[in-house]
Amino acid sequence: TAPNRIAKPHWSNSVFVLFRRQSARKRRAAASRRRALITGASSGIGKAAALQLAERGFSVFATSRSAARLHDLQRQAAERSLDIIPVELDINSDDAVARAVPELIAQHGAIDVLVNNAGFGLWGPVEALSVPELKTQFETNFFAAVRMSHAVLPAMIERRSGVIINISSVLGRMGTPFNGAYVSSKFALEGISESLKTELAPFGVHVALIEPGLFRTNFPANAVRARATDDDRSPYEPYMARYRDSHDLFRRFGGNPERVAKLIYKLSVSSAPPFRNPIGLDARAGTLGARLLPQAIYWRLLQSTTLGSRRAARKPNPSSDANPHHTA
Repeated sequence: TAPNRIAKPHWSNSVFVLFRRQSARKRRAAASRRRALITGASSGIGKAAALQLAERGFSVFATSRSAARLHDLQRQAAERSLDIIPVELDINSDDAVARAVPELIAQHGAIDVLVNNAGFGLWGPVEALSVPELKTQFETNFFAAVRMSHAVLPAMIERRSGVIINISSVLGRMGTPFNGAYVSSKFALEGISESLKTELAPFGVHVALIEPGLFRTNFPANAVRARATDDDRSPYEPYMARYRDSHDLFRRFGGNPERVAKLIYKLSVSSAPPFRNPIGLDARAGTLGARLLPQAIYWRLLQSTTLGSRRAARKPNPSSDANPHHTA
């Protein structure tokens, strides 16, 4: 009898199997791709973080209160074939956040990493700050971070996985003159982050703070000056001028925001991210000095480097930059 012959598979069958395997791999890759939501992603640290995470394989939801401000990020994402989805979102609105975040989760899957980056600086002596102005500062720098955390936490707790990264500032650890509004909002953010870290530990959800010093971003240009500081007769004016001069000098040495973006990625993928993460020489030096120096020496150094002496104070140059200390 003729020996049994094993039929060779037709080439079309091989192609079908290969296609099916490739499709399965793509599905697994899509399912395993982590998703990050970043607020204030139109410029600076937020924009750098969106590009960095997307380059490393994340799907990124990049938010801004204005869709137009995300156009440049969209252009760069298209040029690099990055998975960045622009989202116009008013993070100061309960209704807007309550609508947008569940919709994103329903369409794309749960958020693995939340980066609360959006913020601005309100500048002026505490005496000149109105309560409504302070409330506006806290609405964006503090309550928006809490609001966004509320939106992503149920899914994170259910999955026993997730990371919340709050972009604080070196000024969340130390107060400097004329930054009282910004400082207090960052102190509040750091305090609630401490509580949140402990509360979420049993559920495998991590919380981390990043405390930048001076970095080259649009933060100074977006700053708001308290209305009452417009009075040139203010007794604070000579000292505010001195502060502006010293700040302009230090700002020349501001770091590249991509350094902060790389730290955000590192914390995003860490199984045990450290809680406090100062970044920048000025941030490290400032927090170290506040912690280790005797109080009298620390306050004397702080005053001399920011305000100078009474004799050093002078009337401001009308062309001097009124932008506040930039930290995030």
